[in-house]
Amino acid sequence: MKPTLTDAGNTLVPAYLAILQRGFLVHKEPSAVTESGTVWIAENADREFFAEDLVMLLGRISMYESRGPSWQASDEEIDRFTAEFGVP
Repeated sequence: MKPTLTDAGNTLVPAYLAILQRGFLVHKEPSAVTESGTVWIAENADREFFAEDLVMLLGRISMYESRGPSWQASDEEIDRFTAEFGVP
């Protein structure tokens, strides 16, 4: 049986711990622009990431680690994604 993870309350602490393992400090601040009213921030000497929850925060960090400073999708990548899934 393959391991399965889903976005649930029991993923918040492991996400937090994974962010710490990557050398980031984590804190949260009030935010008027997020639905939750909170923004989580992970920062180190070189980078700063923001997200509405810890799982999203870890996702942003992982995306940057995987794709680097040019993390944005190219027009071609966006077109392929849209053709496959029908959403922009």
